Amino acid sequence: MSAKPEIDDGYSRVASVGEVPRGRGIAVDVDGIEIAVFNVEGEFHAISNRCPHQGAPLYKAGEKKINAEDTWTESRGGVNEDDLTVSCPWHLWELDIESGEHEVSGKCIGTFDAKVVDGEVFVRI
Repeated sequence: MSAKPEIDDGYSRVASVGEVPRGRGIAVDVDGIEIAVFNVEGEFHAISNRCPHQGAPLYKAGEKKINAEDTWTESRGGVNEDDLTVSCPWHLWELDIESGEHEVSGKCIGTFDAKVVDGEVFVRI
């Protein structure tokens, strides 16, 4: 999904609130930057969509059977709403949704401001 600017403070509309299920994420493109937007208990967070380990798409965390059936479990990775983390669907690296940091390696991905206005989710890069 490609986003287009709709408000003048640097934010781009990326989705309606209903398009991002609680505890899940979606991928959006804002000015050529691939972003994962997560709904954590009704609060929206935006981070780079690619894991710093091997570039897995983070928005797929928690999806069923994302790869070969014989190599993956029923679901892979996911959002931990209590700890505000997302686990990468490929190798389960756990990243902080607010800081983008992988605590064990010290690697970090970009985070972006997100807000909701009138039922629409906006992200600022």
